[in-house]
Amino acid sequence: MDGRQLGVIADLQAGGWSTTFLTAQGALYSAGIMNGMGALGRHARTHVAHHTPEKLKYPRGYVHPANRYDSETAIRQFSSGRAHVLGLSDAGRIWSWNDIDDLGLSVKFLNIDLNEGGNSNARSKVKKVVAGWSKSAALIEDVGIVVWDPIKRTPAEAPTEDAMLVLQTAIVPQTAFQRDPTRRQNRQLASSSLQNDPSIGEVLGFILLEFFVVFNTHAGRVFASEIFWDGNRQEFGPLVELHPQASTVDGGHSQSQAQEPFVTDVQGSFRNLAIFTRSGQVLTGTQDHIRSGAAFSSIPALQNTGVISLAFGDHHFLALHKDGYITSYGTESQGCGSLGLGGRHNPEGRLRGIRYAAFGRDGKLVPQAYTTGRRVWFEAEKREWIKFLLSGGRDPQEAVERVRMTQETLVQAEVSEWLEQEGNAWGVRFASPSKSGDSEEAEDQLLPYFALSVTAAGWHSGALVLVNQEAADRIRENCIVRLGEQGTTSPTTSDQTATPTENAESSGITSFLSSVASNIAWFLGLQTAAASNTSNTPPAPAPGAVPTQGARPASADPVNHGAAPDPYSRYKWADDDFPRLELSDGRVMPGTAKLAQWRNGRPEWDLDFTAYS
Repeated sequence: MDGRQLGVIADLQAGGWSTTFLTAQGALYSAGIMNGMGALGRHARTHVAHHTPEKLKYPRGYVHPANRYDSETAIRQFSSGRAHVLGLSDAGRIWSWNDIDDLGLSVKFLNIDLNEGGNSNARSKVKKVVAGWSKSAALIEDVGIVVWDPIKRTPAEAPTEDAMLVLQTAIVPQTAFQRDPTRRQNRQLASSSLQNDPSIGEVLGFILLEFFVVFNTHAGRVFASEIFWDGNRQEFGPLVELHPQASTVDGGHSQSQAQEPFVTDVQGSFRNLAIFTRSGQVLTGTQDHIRSGAAFSSIPALQNTGVISLAFGDHHFLALHKDGYITSYGTESQGCGSLGLGGRHNPEGRLRGIRYAAFGRDGKLVPQAYTTGRRVWFEAEKREWIKFLLSGGRDPQEAVERVRMTQETLVQAEVSEWLEQEGNAWGVRFASPSKSGDSEEAEDQLLPYFALSVTAAGWHSGALVLVNQEAADRIRENCIVRLGEQGTTSPTTSDQTATPTENAESSGITSFLSSVASNIAWFLGLQTAAASNTSNTPPAPAPGAVPTQGARPASADPVNHGAAPDPYSRYKWADDDFPRLELSDGRVMPGTAKLAQWRNGRPEWDLDFTAYS
């Protein structure tokens, strides 16, 4: 989605059926359907899907931040839940939406003063809001983490209502403690019956899962409390400290209690969470790990690779690395494309390491992909490159057995890893020739596509990406060879007359591309290569004669199978073979092409990690 019409986008988050954007002006916009279950329940209603971002609106009398700044409505932090959105304004006011087309409501509490205009030091009491699967939450100064049911504007309520009073809330125990450098001693909520233990520490961050609240503190500790919520009670279970040791091969722990890792952050949604440690570890788990006390998982590709955030969908998740790239993990339901590696059951997804199940068509990454990760690529030309290789490369007849071998997990994994290394070195492969003495030789090193944030929910994913358009265009142009640059005459007019030699060359290309189409069909089981060769290969033209050409099938068009961007050019990889590798089990892939070399060496696969495979 091109968000330039919104201005500068500061953040985006995915909900169950929607995506919400925050602009630098403090305005919120949403696309999709905020509540996909809106047609069910007591207050059933039809929610309209929006294919482009729409403003989230405020009640009459409030200024929309897209029109003029107002601290009451300018959002500084927001959170998307499964079916609602919470926004925290500069003045400390909490806003809630559960429909893109409805006016927002200001949240008020019966027994909690939010001091929305700011306290005596002009600081808002509300530090953070989180919209969860089925609950809302806020971290409030001197109170702690407060949880409540999402508020909804019902059809019977007047559209002039601008606020709603929340009567039922619950406070997570031991979350009111805070450090305050302006006071002689740390403050606690004196009037509360909660006894806040200073050793637990001040809450720095928290997440709201389906049945748990999880938070980390300045003491490097992480705790969880189970939510008990029904018509008779709204309360939390006792705090449980999580000890996020990574599991080892023998089922033990990677470190002892005396070497407990210092936790710096906790992230997650729905049923999944991740714990970040000061040493660079990123440990993943689920609500089941909290209940059972089981060790968290340590994905090799996430350890000490500069991961700064993880975003979880229902069955997949993405990692944002400090160098501006994204890696994907887990399962994309029904091949929906949520991993960002091809999806939609496209054959290209297989070369990125996705194995599609026969039943349900779920796509799972091969186990080897968790050793190094699989990056999300934004360059359109990379899809053309993969399409070309999947068609067999420059010699489909020679490569057909190797292409068929990718149905085997080990072969698929190693071919996809080889492609991963080549694709990640795209800027090196197609860099502009250096100019000696050029003062701009050491030009901007920013990636053409630099991810600033990543989000996921349900079956979809998204990212806020800074595009260096000049660098992206330059690299794309460096992938292309114009036919005139190769000593051939590039057509300039539609009525240009071809010479016999040119027509003979064209016939040869047609024959080659027909062979490509034949072998793709054979690989898919539609016909045999022999039958294709017998029926589709035309006789060689006599020297100097102009051959008669039949209609060329669309699949034989070089533009359609990734060899060329247009009829007047070709990609530089049009002469590349489908990779022929020496596999880690000692086998050598068949064929006569030269053995492909690993750019960064073949990894040592960590196959003991099986949590998501």
